[in-house]
Amino acid sequence: MSDDQLPARSTFVCPSCGTQSYDQFCSHCGEKKLGRADRSLRHYFDVLGNLLTHFDSKGYRSLWYLVTKPGFLSQEQIRGRRVRYAKPISLFVSINVVYYLSIALFGANTFTTPLSIQLKQNDYYADFANRRVESRLAAEKISYAAFETKYNARANVLSKTLIFLFIPIYAVIFYGLFFARRPYFVDHAVVATHLWSFILLLLAVVVPAIGAVFTWWFKAPSIAALVAANDNPISVLLQVCIGVYMALMLRRVFAARFWYCSAVALVIAWSFFHIVWLYRFLLFMIAVHSV
Repeated sequence: MSDDQLPARSTFVCPSCGTQSYDQFCSHCGEKKLGRADRSLRHYFDVLGNLLTHFDSKGYRSLWYLVTKPGFLSQEQIRGRRVRYAKPISLFVSINVVYYLSIALFGANTFTTPLSIQLKQNDYYADFANRRVESRLAAEKISYAAFETKYNARANVLSKTLIFLFIPIYAVIFYGLFFARRPYFVDHAVVATHLWSFILLLLAVVVPAIGAVFTWWFKAPSIAALVAANDNPISVLLQVCIGVYMALMLRRVFAARFWYCSAVALVIAWSFFHIVWLYRFLLFMIAVHSV
């Protein structure tokens, strides 16, 4: 067969490094080109099944205690009883995988935050964000539609790394509030890691499950559409769940007075989405200047 008869090789621009590559993987950084199959329900369950089958007894035991006994895993880790449980960061990474599979399937965008949300559904820095985007459009001489596509792809990749920032942010908060009970910062990092493992599990499994039921009941076009249309009650539900879980967790780990743990949990749960918007600002700044 001559060169003229060979089928043309497909190309794509890597969302991570911007390199134009052939076939399915970036020749520079190895990023895989996403296709329809990667966003299918079958792919979601294939990856989830692979994760579950490679999850050992420590993982399942840790997952059970994470959900049923708030703070127990952190307490065991701090006391040095670690051999029977998954490492906190390993548990977080495993649940993180499930979370990103879930948002790819159901369309939630709490942490990926597309450009349209940064510019139009932003009560914190919308004017600043719009000015930065306009500046980038002028500098790059690119259309908004093209820039938005590149931005969203870049933000999706970055969010998988930047989500780890929540752990030190919450660890600093706990350290400041419970220093007298636990003087070592790493103890507070363990608590923050387990808390965020629970939060991601809540967002990856519980919210889509509830959304699926109400999508069927109200004949909504999709879970993402239902969540977008009922953002306030879902946000309140999340804050209540996080607040109750955190109060029990802090009480168990730090053995502080119940009223104090409850007050701390109430304030942090109330500020949850404010902290999320701090994360979104950092994501925006990095993504908009790396597109």
